[in-house]
Amino acid sequence: MTKPYLSIMDKYMSLAETSYYFLHQGGGFNCGSACALPVVKSTLLNTTWHSPNPVSDGFIGINPDEKEIYVTWTGTRRIRTVIADSVAIFADYPKEAEGSQVHVGFYEITRAAYPHIVKNIVAAATDYPDHNIIFIGHSLGGASAVLSALMFAHDNEYMKDRVRVWTFGEPRVGNRRFVEYYTQILGNQTYRVTYKADIVPHIPPWQVLGYQHHPLEIHIINENGDFYVCQNTVREDLDGAYRWPTIDTGVADHINYFGKPEIVHFDPLIEW
Repeated sequence: MTKPYLSIMDKYMSLAETSYYFLHQGGGFNCGSACALPVVKSTLLNTTWHSPNPVSDGFIGINPDEKEIYVTWTGTRRIRTVIADSVAIFADYPKEAEGSQVHVGFYEITRAAYPHIVKNIVAAATDYPDHNIIFIGHSLGGASAVLSALMFAHDNEYMKDRVRVWTFGEPRVGNRRFVEYYTQILGNQTYRVTYKADIVPHIPPWQVLGYQHHPLEIHIINENGDFYVCQNTVREDLDGAYRWPTIDTGVADHINYFGKPEIVHFDPLIEW
């Protein structure tokens, strides 16, 4: 039973890894070992974005074989700085959900790029009406995947049912009210993958202003790929990533989702 699910998770993490190579090497799918994977080889590059301030990078790809459109956000090399600098500052979002607040740094990064890419997403979704729209991200890219998917679902409600969200090592994005609202809109279409003692899903800490994770968490327990599908919806499951005391977490597991992203072959893109 677990093997098909692991293959699906590996597929989307491979696309997230591709964005790291793509960002570093400056264009095209020149992405090392990731490019050898069938899902990447069969993906057609639609467009890219590179926002200098705030920093944001990613690509949109179309895969006719999988019948999927990929909106892939690159993680950041400065995740600690981004989180620490604005951990106590919330942005009120979305406005229609009273009391909903999100991390202002994550919000500003996503909001800066979203207007430039939404037209491409809509155009691709219109040209390929039988394709699902998959928002993907590792690390900080996971936060942007979640926020951009929500923005897209809000702006294009007639396409909402085609949206899927896959994140890996995603930090907490907002408060409890945000989680409640997000769960109502995209909770059944979102998969938040965590791996062992990865530190990033533990931050920002829930103790600070009520940060909280959204469902559905799939927690990979060990190197063999055994995983636990968390049952709680609007509260973090104690058998998920939260089983690890924060003091026992670290960066090593953050860069080891199915052995990805494989950053040892070029300048580190994740600095702690």
